[in-house]
Amino acid sequence: MLLRKLLGEILADMGIVSGQQLEEALTKQRKLYGYEALPERIRRVTLVSEARLSTGATPLLGQILMDMGVATKDQLEQAIEKQDKMIEVYKLLNSEKLGATVEECSIINSTLNIAEVLKNIMKYANRVTNSVASTLMLLDEETGELVFSVPTGPKSDKLTDFRLPPGEGIAGWVAENEQHLLIPDVKKDKRFYEKTDEMSGFETKSILCVPLKAKSKMIGVLEVINKVDDTSFTEEDAMLLNIFANLAAIAIENARFYDELKNRYEEEKQLQEKLAESEKLRAMGLMASGVAHDFNNMLAIIFGNIDLAEVEDNKDMFLKRLAKIKKAAVDSANIIKRLQKFTKTNSEDTPFQPVKFNDLAREAIEISTPMWKDGPYAKGISIEIVDALTEEEFIILGNDTDLREAIINMIFNSVYAMPQGGKIHLAMYTKDESIYLEISDNGIGMTEETKRRIFDPFFTTKGANHSGLGMSMLYGTIKRHNGSIDIKTKPGEGTMFTIVLPKGKEEIDKEDEKLDPVVEIRESNIMIIDDEPEIGVLLSEILSNQGHQTCVFDNGIGGIEAFKKGSYEILITDLGMPGVSGWEVINTARQIKPGVVIGIVTGWDISEEEAKQKGVDFLINKPFRADYVLQVVANAVKSKTG
Repeated sequence: MLLRKLLGEILADMGIVSGQQLEEALTKQRKLYGYEALPERIRRVTLVSEARLSTGATPLLGQILMDMGVATKDQLEQAIEKQDKMIEVYKLLNSEKLGATVEECSIINSTLNIAEVLKNIMKYANRVTNSVASTLMLLDEETGELVFSVPTGPKSDKLTDFRLPPGEGIAGWVAENEQHLLIPDVKKDKRFYEKTDEMSGFETKSILCVPLKAKSKMIGVLEVINKVDDTSFTEEDAMLLNIFANLAAIAIENARFYDELKNRYEEEKQLQEKLAESEKLRAMGLMASGVAHDFNNMLAIIFGNIDLAEVEDNKDMFLKRLAKIKKAAVDSANIIKRLQKFTKTNSEDTPFQPVKFNDLAREAIEISTPMWKDGPYAKGISIEIVDALTEEEFIILGNDTDLREAIINMIFNSVYAMPQGGKIHLAMYTKDESIYLEISDNGIGMTEETKRRIFDPFFTTKGANHSGLGMSMLYGTIKRHNGSIDIKTKPGEGTMFTIVLPKGKEEIDKEDEKLDPVVEIRESNIMIIDDEPEIGVLLSEILSNQGHQTCVFDNGIGGIEAFKKGSYEILITDLGMPGVSGWEVINTARQIKPGVVIGIVTGWDISEEEAKQKGVDFLINKPFRADYVLQVVANAVKSKTG
């Protein structure tokens, strides 16, 4: 730090020589001494150490500058006098104090939290100089003002966020001139800004103020006020504080840079999330149109057969029409379930679960088809998805929502690659300890450039209406699942994507396709709460036919009041209700009667595992079948009561 201020730099600070002129003079000096082969740092030290060959003699560097017509002998004498003082101070500098200062600076640089950095700088600045108070002022580049960032000492809170006008006060002078100032008695210095004392009520006697510079850029000033022992600050204090300030400035800039990177990362992350959500909403819009088309078909079947059944005299034909209505209702329910699976979101923190990968692929086909089929079909373009998936179970550990969406993105990519129509093939097989999913098309294929960039965020060949995030999200999903993607493609000959994922080590419990026979249980007193009266009445009729006593409420408040007074063994409640939610009803009921059997009936996409984690004994998903309701209620009661 000291060597930067010797002779040449002192002359530069005095405004006598420019940086360019100094470098020119130093080059000439190096040639005369023959120091080219030495490292830069050693050359610099050697050159300045020979600044004065003998008492009263003009240093070689000074002579060169005079020969260049840049400096006069008087100017050189002033600079040499300053240099000699600095060298003497350096010689007198207590090595123990210097070591402590460097150690304290290492503590400051040990954190990247800007608030902690500033706090530590002020703490150790007082220690380094044995001062009563200190102030760190950062430069506002837009206004040129110095902002009191972290004042310390008596009544320091009065100065927090106070702004010092450009050039005002001792601090303003230091900031403009980029030199330290040591003022033993501020009352005798016209530069002293008295308003700070007026605001704080603190009496300033002496000040030592040094510039804060990082990479030659002025970022603020560091000021210490009044020695603890009421003496004046010394050149030794100035030297130590300058060393301290240089290292502190680095710590500030590092912390600022870290904050900037952190904020930029958060902004980019939020942007990515918004764009990803936008991409999903766009896909949902496409799906909605397809779902609406399929749903309207189901409704047409239902309404048409109801109208015909109302005037039907033949019992057998009536029952056939009823069966058609029932099938259309089941198909409609499946359409809704597909929509729920597509819109479901999982947190990245959700633990991986065993997943049937082949079933997931089939679901992706079912979900994606309504999203794209109407457009090509309306133009007379034929696109066919060939399902070559076997019935064999391919188990992997993963996030079913993310994997389903990844396959959908691959299907869409193939659809867009076939503007004139074609076929998409899906096949799955195992090899070694991995599961392979192949999705191929006979579309336009890809160039090497497109193949290389296909997974880059925002890269797309589909036009301005597409975000270019679909394939990037796919790549990220597969990588999170410790998998890989291979691409085989050729322009004009189609593309094959191969996803490779590790086999899952866990087994999935086998689910019976048919419902178990309804378990006979004793008649129970059941409360039903649902804000849709028809649902409550329907559940009541189903359970009453089994011999149960039921009571129906259309709101949670009324249900809870009745539950307090009655003797109910089973409580069935909806979740989404105005006033009091189903979860509130459940928690209150548990407090009133801990042993009550509780079930929820809901149209939300809630898993049985999630319901059980929240203390629910059974789950009835809407839409429901009568035999299913009876079974789950009976099984729950049997499980709870034995």
